[in-house]
Amino acid sequence: MKFAVSQGFISKNPCSGAVWREAMDEEYGEIENVLTLEQARKLICLLENKEGEYFIFNTIVKLLLMTGMRSGECLGLRWSSIDFENKTIFIDKTLSYANNSWFLSTPKTPRSTRKIAIDDVAIEFLQKHKEEQDKQKEIVGTAWQQADMVFTSCTGHWYDRSLLNSQFRRFIKAHKEELKLEHNLTIHGLRHTNASLLLFEGEDIENVSAHLGHASVETTSKVYAHMYAEVRVRVAKTISNALHNV
Repeated sequence: MKFAVSQGFISKNPCSGAVWREAMDEEYGEIENVLTLEQARKLICLLENKEGEYFIFNTIVKLLLMTGMRSGECLGLRWSSIDFENKTIFIDKTLSYANNSWFLSTPKTPRSTRKIAIDDVAIEFLQKHKEEQDKQKEIVGTAWQQADMVFTSCTGHWYDRSLLNSQFRRFIKAHKEELKLEHNLTIHGLRHTNASLLLFEGEDIENVSAHLGHASVETTSKVYAHMYAEVRVRVAKTISNALHNV
């Protein structure tokens, strides 16, 4: 905005005087919005037991949990962005909504444009998804609209976030007891879960930050402050136990 004022595009900076609000938004939501490792494993089992109309939804949820992508980044994936041979996904688009229409835009921050690795499990269910999608394309024919998109509706339209969010709410409500959830879990909680599991498994916070596409390591540290503190306590106990057991 300052640059726009300096170039004469606008006469006044509308952000002048804005104050940083210490609030929880979609990206930095309540950190209780996570699954434990046991709950995450149970979620995978529940998804694999669902078939039919749940197939695309299952694939999306599993990919979000395994990669930590934002939902918009996942729904903005194109097949040309997935390198099956080298097992990587290049994230350079996100599905956005404005003026009553969906479209692809650039990710949230410059660091959000990134390449992430995926394993053989993800490769397998993505390839299976592509096979099913190709069958559906043959049925729909030329009416199919988004040819290169990984996730679409059954007729080839955008698979929008509002649909994904409502499906996930219904799924969690139906399986809350099986998951032993004492709190609500949103679709963004899968991203928090991915990050927390990486930290608790001992992954360096700089790597986690790059993996998530955060603007900076400081952002990651702030969002997962108390989790990272727990990790550091565990590290201290590990070295102490190792020394005393010698």
